[in-house]
Amino acid sequence: MAEWDRQTPWRQGHTLTSETASRLGLVGADDSGTAVVLVVSHDCDLTQTCEIEPFVEVVIGRHVAAADGNFTHAKNPRRLHLVAEQGGAPLYLNLFARDKRLVPKEGLAGERPDQGFVLAPRDRSVLQRWLAARYRRAAFADEFDRRLHDRELHKRIAKIVEPLGQHLIAIFFDVDEGKDLERKGATDVYTLNIDLLYSTERDPEVARAAAENAAKEIAAAFRKSCYVAKEDSWQDIELKGCEPISDIALTYADSVLLKKWNADYLSFRSDAAEQPVLPE
Repeated sequence: MAEWDRQTPWRQGHTLTSETASRLGLVGADDSGTAVVLVVSHDCDLTQTCEIEPFVEVVIGRHVAAADGNFTHAKNPRRLHLVAEQGGAPLYLNLFARDKRLVPKEGLAGERPDQGFVLAPRDRSVLQRWLAARYRRAAFADEFDRRLHDRELHKRIAKIVEPLGQHLIAIFFDVDEGKDLERKGATDVYTLNIDLLYSTERDPEVARAAAENAAKEIAAAFRKSCYVAKEDSWQDIELKGCEPISDIALTYADSVLLKKWNADYLSFRSDAAEQPVLPE
């Protein structure tokens, strides 16, 4: 049996061949041709000996026909739609955090990655952010989430941004300018500013235009739901502004002050979904 050593060919983002995945019991006959076992252990851990790091962590993904914008760019820490390439053609993977497995390094010693699978550096970066989001996340107050949910604004935002797909990287909420305030009653409103972080990597002008349109729709949704025209006042949540911002314009200071939001909305409740982290 081959031994694991520091010259291992395995790196984060590599995939197992279907034969290796089947031999290790990670996929069954029904998964043939649709499942992809992706290595998510860090390169530094992969090069360590079995005594120091005995396992390789993998995640089992499955093909999807197209990426859902709510799950791209590590927006949702429990689920990721990742773009890769297989045999020279685009491949979309659906990954769930719950589908991680630990494989003894002895089981992969002597095996080689699937050479037909390619994960571009930018998409490997997305994978890393998604992995980190599981353990580094922001949370909003229960009362804020309740108001967002009761007025179904979380659904409206998700519907508006879903078509943006690869253009939208993250949604940032600034609630009460970062102050932890307790609000009681509909007239004791939370103030909210929203930034839509869009990507300049592929088609910046198209991305900017899409983010601008989404910002207008979100502003209209909040005004329709929370603004009382006859009283010229807001209830529950006052939207101060919703603006698009490019990934090259967002400063580190901004990223520290702002909290990201996703379509599932966050709170301290045990059933709440988590948020992704900002690209480092």
